[in-house]
Amino acid sequence: MSSAAGDSPVDRLADLIDALDDHVHAAERAVRRSEGNRIGILYVHAVYALLIAPAFAAIGEEGMAGPIWAVLRLLPGAPYSLAAVMFTGGVILSVATTLRNRVWELVGLLLLMIWYAVVAGSFGTAMLVWVATGGTGPRPAPYAPLVYSHFLTIMLVHCWTLRKMIRSSARRRG
Repeated sequence: MSSAAGDSPVDRLADLIDALDDHVHAAERAVRRSEGNRIGILYVHAVYALLIAPAFAAIGEEGMAGPIWAVLRLLPGAPYSLAAVMFTGGVILSVATTLRNRVWELVGLLLLMIWYAVVAGSFGTAMLVWVATGGTGPRPAPYAPLVYSHFLTIMLVHCWTLRKMIRSSARRRG
């Protein structure tokens, strides 16, 4: 506001309205930038899911021989069934993000979250079993459960954000 002393109340009101307009435009730009960043991150997750799925399937049953894979080996069809979950989540997420359908974005993210939870839980269980047995046999990689837990947490944050956005939209509509 650059009103000089002695300006009329109308001039001061005009200055206030101009400042408010500038503030609203800056807020709108920030919201658009934030939404653009969120959408970009969703695309990154979708693309990586589509890349991870075939790479995970390529491990094959014979590639799951080490101790870190002990729990995952128990899952029917592993690693192919898990690759299918990841791939399906990536497809759903990429299509839903393109169509701007938040409910289906949430579905895609939930599938990725399931994949990360299963892998993190499996690797964490292998580590705990190794510790509980006094560290006998080959040691599972201790970093693996942490890496996948980290990605699981990221998916959880995305899902929480989308859930809030969906609920907010529903409240505005009705």
